[in-house]
Amino acid sequence: MASANRTLRRSLGLLFAGLATASPTAHALLNFDGTRNQLYVFGGLTYAYNSNLFGQAGGDGDSSFTIQAGTELKRKAGLIGVDCVAKVDFVRYSEYTDLNTVNPNLSLVFSKGTGRTTGSFSVSVYREARSDSAVNLHTTSWNFPMALNVRYPINEKFYTTSATEYLQREYQDNAALVNYTDLSESLDLYYTYSTKLDLLAGYRIRFSEAAVYGRATDHWFSVGATGGLLAKLTGTVRVGYQLRTVDIGTPDHFDHFNFSAGLNWPVLRKLTVTVSASRDFGTIATGESVDSSSLALRGTYTYNRKLQFTGGVGFGINDFLGDTQNDRRDTFFSWDAGFNYRMNEHFQFGANYTYFKNWSSIAFGDYDSHGISVNVTGRY
Repeated sequence: MASANRTLRRSLGLLFAGLATASPTAHALLNFDGTRNQLYVFGGLTYAYNSNLFGQAGGDGDSSFTIQAGTELKRKAGLIGVDCVAKVDFVRYSEYTDLNTVNPNLSLVFSKGTGRTTGSFSVSVYREARSDSAVNLHTTSWNFPMALNVRYPINEKFYTTSATEYLQREYQDNAALVNYTDLSESLDLYYTYSTKLDLLAGYRIRFSEAAVYGRATDHWFSVGATGGLLAKLTGTVRVGYQLRTVDIGTPDHFDHFNFSAGLNWPVLRKLTVTVSASRDFGTIATGESVDSSSLALRGTYTYNRKLQFTGGVGFGINDFLGDTQNDRRDTFFSWDAGFNYRMNEHFQFGANYTYFKNWSSIAFGDYDSHGISVNVTGRY
């Protein structure tokens, strides 16, 4: 721990020294031709400690140090806007050095905001290392997501949207985990009920295919509303019915009533509360299915233009549907609190604490964890 603290102090000192001696031109956003083509550079340092790196009963903890560097190019010329971000995280642990990793992330978004048909197309690739409570392991994976979103107005009262999403996930260095892909297509019809509220009805089909385990097919029928739901409450709410067929050996079928909600409530001038809730079928890293329900409440208090406090609580239930899980059921609770201080238009400093508790019907999955992080970031 002492060596980790010395590394943290040395790295922070080097960062601030570099920022202080940077040339004046390096502090400015690069505009190639006005505001149409802009280049940003950013970076950050994070010191963190997690008491349970592996998300399992009796799991060990460790401290880590992360250096991030990246660049972003924004182009806003013509009908199509382009946003390209390239970044990389260098993560080093004090004791579990075999978890040291380099995580690159590249994303590209094309967007069209004018004309009759609007929408966006995004594609990215990133490497991720994290604690996975569903399999109680520290996993590393390469991820390849793509998404196409389109909005088309039919007339003054009706419009339609389409969302096509694809994800390929490939796990590294663990033969017990299986690679899988998700492909989904959502179609929604919206009715403009008032100037503040739209009603909707939709259908989503999703194919999830895991190596060795086969394919699962979901059908989701939903209705809902989006916009100003109540006097100060805005967001989107959906309720519906979902069916999943799993084609593994002898086919199996699951169904439930489900929901999805994302709400925003400005309680006070400086305090905003957001609520998110969902129930959905999913696929875990072993290739099996899970019925997941969650509810999260978050608050943001803006003390002034420089200082902001955040906090939240979350609750959820995961019912594991695979044969190897022996009717496993997990219930989790989490809370977190932190702050962010904007030193100037370029630099920010923040800290956060997180607690997570998982109650499981299997002893190996019953655990809790504490995490703290301190970070400083810069952007030009």
